Amino acid sequence: MSAKSFELLLQTAFAPENPQVFEGPATAVYQQLEQALRSSRTQGGKAAEEVGFRFERLRLGVAIALIKAYARLADNEGAKDVLQLLLEAVKAKNTREIDKVIQKKIGLFDNLYHEIFVNEERENLLALFEQTLDAASKEELDDLILEGLEALQDIDFEAPQPDEDDDEPLDEDFLKSIQ
Repeated sequence: MSAKSFELLLQTAFAPENPQVFEGPATAVYQQLEQALRSSRTQGGKAAEEVGFRFERLRLGVAIALIKAYARLADNEGAKDVLQLLLEAVKAKNTREIDKVIQKKIGLFDNLYHEIFVNEERENLLALFEQTLDAASKEELDDLILEGLEALQDIDFEAPQPDEDDDEPLDEDFLKSIQ
């Protein structure tokens, strides 16, 4: 897996916008995790904290890309709120701060599943998002980056999305018959 794939995932999710997720380039976030992993092999304690923090930043980046793509497809207020929460968390300076930001508004994640309707692309993105939150290793994130890229390549973000409010009105005679 490469830092370039991670960057491409973010770019694809945000397109045509330019993703401003991290202070520096997205590739640096990936490379910082790789460097922390190399350093942890020769050092102890403090290096483990650094690996944890760098892993969380990469995981947040993957989650942000997936939820941004979902928000583009679903126009779901819950997804927009979660995206803002994740963008706030990615600015944290350590793992404890990330946890504190997320825990403060953990209930926002419940709102993602409202208005999902039957849409395979949305369901797939949410499944990848959930797997990202559960990921416990760089290798798992690498796989999710590739799966995310593949999923985003298959989505036509320009295609009109069905408007859930435009459903046909229920037949009044039918409504009276079920009362």
